[in-house]
Amino acid sequence: MKAEAFNAHSKYMILKHALKENNVSLTCKLFGISRTTYYNWSRAYEKQGMAGLVVKEPKKPEMPNKVSKSIENEILSYVERYPADGPKRIYYELKAEGFNMGESGIYNVLKRHNLSKKTQRREYSKNKAINNRKRGSKNSLPYFQDIAQSYPGYLVIQRIDYMGRFEGIGKVYQYSIYDTYSKWGVAKIYNKKQDIDTWYYFELKLVYLMKTLNLSIDNLITEKTKEFVPYFVKNNNYKDIIENFSINHKFIAPEKNTVLDFMSEFNEFLVREFYNKIGENKNLDSFIKVERALHKFLRQYNFSTEIQNGPNAGKVPGMVILERAVQNKVDLDTLPLWIMALINTPKAGEQGE
Repeated sequence: MKAEAFNAHSKYMILKHALKENNVSLTCKLFGISRTTYYNWSRAYEKQGMAGLVVKEPKKPEMPNKVSKSIENEILSYVERYPADGPKRIYYELKAEGFNMGESGIYNVLKRHNLSKKTQRREYSKNKAINNRKRGSKNSLPYFQDIAQSYPGYLVIQRIDYMGRFEGIGKVYQYSIYDTYSKWGVAKIYNKKQDIDTWYYFELKLVYLMKTLNLSIDNLITEKTKEFVPYFVKNNNYKDIIENFSINHKFIAPEKNTVLDFMSEFNEFLVREFYNKIGENKNLDSFIKVERALHKFLRQYNFSTEIQNGPNAGKVPGMVILERAVQNKVDLDTLPLWIMALINTPKAGEQGE
């Protein structure tokens, strides 16, 4: 009889019989088990009592290549955006975003959905685009309420852009942050891609402002593009920031007709009013000078340029932020002098009146 056929009580009685008869060999022959099996039971009983004699259910083998439903959805979403990429490229791109899965697991997902071939993925992407148009979806982020009826810090967007190469200055990369309600915007430029450190600047600029004005960020979107996502996840500092300030953070791929359009409008404004005019100013002949000029331009924008439409039309972004601070019981008299000085700066068009 196979050892697996004995339950815990039967094993106990066999052990008890051997002790009573003081003969392990005869007991084993009587019950049809080996001496090895007997001594395994004996050691298990000594260590755990009756629990050691219970038949253990075999553990399900771990399947490192099996992916969760949420990661499977990320893989399919990636295929929809970049159908030409195969399992290896998908693996490295999603790994850069912090997703933990194996390359074989990705291949299994693609195979299960008949997407292992490039032609299949392209057809899948094409059909998805058609279905999205039929549904008339205008916002891929339905969990956000009407931005116009929200408040500063309800939804903040960040992204990285390559702004171009400028004569005598070199390449310019821009990391920008934008509050969709107040239209407050800040930006930091770099002339080397490897120098980009988004979360350092986020902490330096936004976290300082949050603490000073008693503000919070409820939702933060990182607009992800394949080229720049690694610069948002190259260290784990951002996880501490997100957790410490209870920020709901999401990576969102660029799409038309979504809340990401707010950020696009801000960057288009910067291109039109600042970057396109660099060549007209002979004094802007170095990267450092351009950096200083951008800082001055954004200060003018945030504290002097009127918002043209929406619930805050006629106000300037800085004033909308300060109104929120007052609601949060911040005493304006305690604010740093540089903020108070900017509040009293004349609006664009008022100089000389």
